[in-house]
Amino acid sequence: MEEIHRNETSPDPLLEVGNRFFGIRYLFPYQRLAIHNILHSCGYFGVDEDALGDQIVLLPTGAGKSLCFQLPAVLLPGLTLVVYPLLSLMSDQYRRLKEAKVSVGVLKGGQSEEERESLFQSLKEGKLKILLTNPEALSNDRTLGFLSRLSITHLVVDEAHCIAQWGETFRPSYLTLGRVRTTLKPNVTTAFTATASPSVIEKIREHLFDSAYPHEISANPDRPNIQYSVLETLSKQKTFRTLLASPRIYFRVQRPVLIFCRSRKRTEQLALSLRRSIGEREIFFYHAGLTPEEKKRIENWFFQSSIGILVATTAYGMGVDKSNIRTVIHDQAPETIEAYLQESGRGGRDAKPCQAILLVSEEDRGNLTPFFQGYVTGKECRRTHLYRGLGMELDGCSGCDTCNHEVRGIEGYDTFLDFFRRNPRKYTEEEVIHLLRGKPSLLSVSNALHRNRWYGALWEWEIEELEEGLENLFRFKCIRKGKFLWKNRLFPSI
Repeated sequence: MEEIHRNETSPDPLLEVGNRFFGIRYLFPYQRLAIHNILHSCGYFGVDEDALGDQIVLLPTGAGKSLCFQLPAVLLPGLTLVVYPLLSLMSDQYRRLKEAKVSVGVLKGGQSEEERESLFQSLKEGKLKILLTNPEALSNDRTLGFLSRLSITHLVVDEAHCIAQWGETFRPSYLTLGRVRTTLKPNVTTAFTATASPSVIEKIREHLFDSAYPHEISANPDRPNIQYSVLETLSKQKTFRTLLASPRIYFRVQRPVLIFCRSRKRTEQLALSLRRSIGEREIFFYHAGLTPEEKKRIENWFFQSSIGILVATTAYGMGVDKSNIRTVIHDQAPETIEAYLQESGRGGRDAKPCQAILLVSEEDRGNLTPFFQGYVTGKECRRTHLYRGLGMELDGCSGCDTCNHEVRGIEGYDTFLDFFRRNPRKYTEEEVIHLLRGKPSLLSVSNALHRNRWYGALWEWEIEELEEGLENLFRFKCIRKGKFLWKNRLFPSI
C-alpha cells in the first residue's frame, strides 16, 4: 500500500483520502469529530496537549462508523487493531478493505501454524495497516505478547455494547479487553456502538477504560425512516402468513424481510413452516450453528435478493451490510432496548422507508421485561418510549402506529369472541377447530358441525394455527380447558 502524506494545500485532505480509498464524497460532522480526535491523539497534526484521547462513539446503524477508524488507519503510521464480535463481520470488513486496496490481515481462532506465522511476519515487517480480530484471539497470552512488541496506533472495539450484553454471560473474553488495552498501550482507544443506555456506557467504561471517563461523541441515533409497530396476535404462524402472503391487505409488508428469533430451533421451524404455508422457496434460516460455507451462501443469497425472507438469530445483522431490507419483524421482544434498536436498525439502511414490527402473543407477556411491557401496552409514542430507554428525549415522532392512530384488531379475535358467546359449553377443543376451519372431515360430518352458522368462519386458518389461537385464549383466561370449552368471562379489551 502506498504511503499517504499530509496534503496541507488540499481544501479538504480528509475527504480527498476518503474519496480516493473508499469512494465517499461527504463526511458527516460527527464522523469528522471522531476522525479528528483520533488523528490529533496520534500526533498526526503534531504534538497536541489538548487532544481528547480515548473516546466512546455512538453512531446510528448505517451512519458510517467503520469509516471513522478506517480512514485514520490509512493516514497514520503503525497498526490499527479492530476487535469485532463476529467472524462474519470480520470477513465482510476484510473483503471491503481488500477492495479498497487497504492492507489488512485477520487474526482468529482455527488458523493453521503456517497462516499464523505468515501473518506475524507481515505484522513484524509493517506491511499491514489494519488487523481484524475478536476478543477470544486476544486472550491468548502468546498472541498478546507478540502484539505488545508492535506499534499499536489505534485500538478499536466495534459493536462495543457486546461488552455489557455478552461479556458477563457467554463471552467472558470481552471482560479482558481492559487488560488487552493496558498491555498493548495504543496511542488511542475508541469504542464504537450504535445504541447504548447509560448502564451499558458504564459497563464499557468499567471493563475497557478502567472506569475512566473517555470523551463521548453521540449522534442522534433515531432513524426517522423506520416505522415502529406492535402487532398483538393469537397465532404468530397465522400472523406471519398474513403479513407475508395474504391476498387480503390486512397489514401486508414490503420485502426483503428479516425476521429475528431468539433460538436456533425457532429459526429453523419458522423458516420451514413458512416455506410450506406460503409456498415459496425464497425463505431461509440463519444462525450460529451453520457451517461457514452455509452462512456465506445464505448471506450472498439474501444480499442479492429483492424478495427474500430471512429468519435469523442475532448471529445475522452485524455480519452483512444489506441496505434495502424493507421490513424487520421480531418474533419475540429482545431482553434489552439496545438489542431491539440494533436489530430493527438492520432495516432501511438506504434511508428509504422501513417497518419494524414486534409480534406479541399472550404467551409472550409473562416473559416481557418491564421496559417492553411499557412499550407494548403503553399509550405513548413507541419511538419516544424506545429512546427514553436510552436516556434520550426526542423532539417528535417520524412514524409509529400509536402516533399514526393505526388501530388494528387482533386477527381472528372477534370471531373467536362471537363464537364462544353464542356457543358456551357446547364443543370440545377438537370440534371447535374442525367447525371454525370448515373443511370436510369425519368429525364434522358425524357431529353435524357443518350445520352451525360459524362453520368455516376461520377457513383461512390452518389446524396448528387454530390450536395456537385457542392456547393463547386459555392463557388469556377467556375460556377454560375441560371436556367442553366455555366462556369464563367477556374478553377484556386490549
